[in-house]
Amino acid sequence: MFEIRFFTLSQPGNRILGLVELPDLNNKHPVVVMLHGFTGDHITSAFKFPRLSRRLVKRGIATIRFDFRGSGDSEGRFEDMTPLTELRDAREVLEYVRSQPFYNGSMGLVGYSLGGMIASLLAPSERDVKSVCLWSPAVLNLELFEELSKDLESRLDEDGFLDIGGLRISRRFKDDALSIDASAELAKFSGDVLIVHGTEDETVPFGPVSKYAKNHKFQLHAIEGGDHRFTKYQWVEELIEVSATFFERSLLRAQRDPLAPR
Repeated sequence: MFEIRFFTLSQPGNRILGLVELPDLNNKHPVVVMLHGFTGDHITSAFKFPRLSRRLVKRGIATIRFDFRGSGDSEGRFEDMTPLTELRDAREVLEYVRSQPFYNGSMGLVGYSLGGMIASLLAPSERDVKSVCLWSPAVLNLELFEELSKDLESRLDEDGFLDIGGLRISRRFKDDALSIDASAELAKFSGDVLIVHGTEDETVPFGPVSKYAKNHKFQLHAIEGGDHRFTKYQWVEELIEVSATFFERSLLRAQRDPLAPR
């Protein structure tokens, strides 16, 4: 019997809301934590996170999905969000995982788009993170945001904000995004890395990320014709199955057989 639990972290007015999905209540499990992208939430378009979660739970892996502060159902203002505030939020969620009786000590991360930047910054510093799966990741953040920052600076309003489809981002978002190199941090990670990327991604170009993955001998799965949101059913199914199989191998098979190839 699968189990779903909701949780909140921190104090009213500043709470993170998330949910846990468990294969069962009586055993310890590895846990995959999912980090959504810019203006995203714990569901994502086409329900990618719930669909991946159910597939992982069926294979014996627990999952955590949550909204960064300022996004989705979590509290806080979106305009106060930056990559570094999201990094702090993610660390808080990982501490919650470690406090839970269902956790067996092995963790994986999924990072989608901007969440891929956060996962890349987070993984090398967390000893129990064994594997990272990045979807269309903003891992080359300096290259990506340097270009965007020129346009952003010229479009800030008199209060220092930019309107993005009904939400606002601040100059601090840009400054934080350019203050640290996610690609250099991920290169320090000793666990398994899989990057899944659409070849026709219009937001995070495939070519530079593909080259980065090959240079660092990370696994790369290209979804032919896929865009940034994976807007066809077959693309989403491919994304989810490849990701679930990766975590089954990296978190479950290695646990059963420490000598199994990784």
